[in-house]
Amino acid sequence: MHDASSPPVRLETISDFLASGILCCRHDANLTITYANRSFYRMLQYQPGEIQSLLGGGTGGVLRDTSAADWDALGDELRQGGFADHTLKLYPKDGHHIWVSARIGLMRPEEARGEEYFCMVLNDITQERRSQKLQQEQLEAIRRAESELAESEQRYRIIMEQAADPIFDYDLKTKRVYCSPSFRQRFDFEINGGNYFEKLRNTDFIYEEDRPRALANLSAALHDGRDTHIGEYRLKTKCGRYCWHRVRGTIVRSDGNGSVRLIVFFTDTDKQKRETLRLREQAERDLLTGLYNHVTTTELIDKAILESSPEQRHALFVIDIDNFKTVNDKLGHLYGDEVLEEIALKLKEQFREEDVVGRIGGDEFVVFLKNIPSQKILSLKSRILNDLFRGTQSDGKVVCPFSCSVGVALYPRDGRNYHELFHKADIAMYAAKRSGKDRFRFYSEDLETIEE
Repeated sequence: MHDASSPPVRLETISDFLASGILCCRHDANLTITYANRSFYRMLQYQPGEIQSLLGGGTGGVLRDTSAADWDALGDELRQGGFADHTLKLYPKDGHHIWVSARIGLMRPEEARGEEYFCMVLNDITQERRSQKLQQEQLEAIRRAESELAESEQRYRIIMEQAADPIFDYDLKTKRVYCSPSFRQRFDFEINGGNYFEKLRNTDFIYEEDRPRALANLSAALHDGRDTHIGEYRLKTKCGRYCWHRVRGTIVRSDGNGSVRLIVFFTDTDKQKRETLRLREQAERDLLTGLYNHVTTTELIDKAILESSPEQRHALFVIDIDNFKTVNDKLGHLYGDEVLEEIALKLKEQFREEDVVGRIGGDEFVVFLKNIPSQKILSLKSRILNDLFRGTQSDGKVVCPFSCSVGVALYPRDGRNYHELFHKADIAMYAAKRSGKDRFRFYSEDLETIEE
């Protein structure tokens, strides 16, 4: 449990945990740094406080390829309001430049007495640019070789053999397939002969959940007239593991604008993708219990309702722990947190992966049960919830009994969105508390007439 009297976490402390560089500097001749988080210094290989400005020091500073005049012009642009997105070339301590995407805003705090500050969020895109440049160089080389194919087919093959990233080349006229050595080293997939589209559909090379999207994009690449399609999919590697890859398919056309070749580049993005998914998952979850937090719970339930057909039936359970304040008061908040973690684990075990289980307050939980087959199932689940929470907690000296009160509202009878269903289920839950706690009640209109 969180203590409301504890001091809030400082914003600077939070920013130090971000992967992005956060920077604030004065709009002066040297772009004097007034604040930077640890990610900014790590990005540039400096220790915090080791550099004081972006344009000063060294042989031109961290931003040696720009001038104060450039930033004056940017300041004029930003005074009109909003933000600007720029790609900046920065020079870390080792002297080798990196590229960053920068989201830049201009601030003029009242207490700054007229001074202006550039505030930036920076992300290192060096690898991405280098990969794009390499792919572009490879594609240009392939195109040059294609134009000379009548002269030297061997030259084209040599270029393909030397490509760093895996490449798949499909001749749309002859139906011949060529896979670069790096493709064969990474993937155990052969599609020589026959219909390659059907082979992709009927094998496990593309992860099952990604396969429809990948095939749709492949079909679009061949038919909608665009030269380049980019997607990100999980592909099966030789070791049998699915890894995320950015797949860039390019159509090479003849002088008559007809498609003659499909060339596909594969870039391994597994590490970055999994980290992105991990951070997204972390943002959606309650930090203590691992259940969905209030915001995500609301969004998922409303999304499930929006996608429901008229004949589907769902139920929302609102669960409030009885006497939980006594557990906290007598056994302490840390002990109370352990109880909440244990309850959350039991809740996840009792419901399907497709159901939504969330913690929306200190000792309040909700469960959205999808596609209920009968009222009997709802009563059974409600009893299970009461049994799940019923018990005592003790530190060996003090014994604290506790249980839960459950209110249930039905979709679409009691509401057609999360807010309406929660309001009705909450009324039913308080009715259960008034009638003795440790029980469940289904919402009905007569409950609203009962005085507190």
